[in-house]
Amino acid sequence: MPNTEKLIQWIEDGKQLGKVFSFNRNGKLIWSSVGIQKWQGIYKVYVDEIEEENMDAEKYLRDEIKKFSSLVEALKFIEQNTQIGLLELQICKGQKIFNPNF
Repeated sequence: MPNTEKLIQWIEDGKQLGKVFSFNRNGKLIWSSVGIQKWQGIYKVYVDEIEEENMDAEKYLRDEIKKFSSLVEALKFIEQNTQIGLLELQICKGQKIFNPNF
């Protein structure tokens, strides 16, 4: 498992890190995707959450891309506003979590 230093270096190198996972909230199964990537000098964080029962209808609880000027701000957002920590993120090979062009 990569350490914090390695993960930060990957982000600084422009690699997309992310993870798709599930968690329970108020007795409902929620699926979430979280991704981060440095793109054209800006740190972009993507977050979506959807109740499992609403997946066919694609009725998301949240689906957003936030932009940050510093990595510290981006990581703080992930820590405070998602159900995942930095050390749980992985390099996205092939299938990306989000398109950083948006």
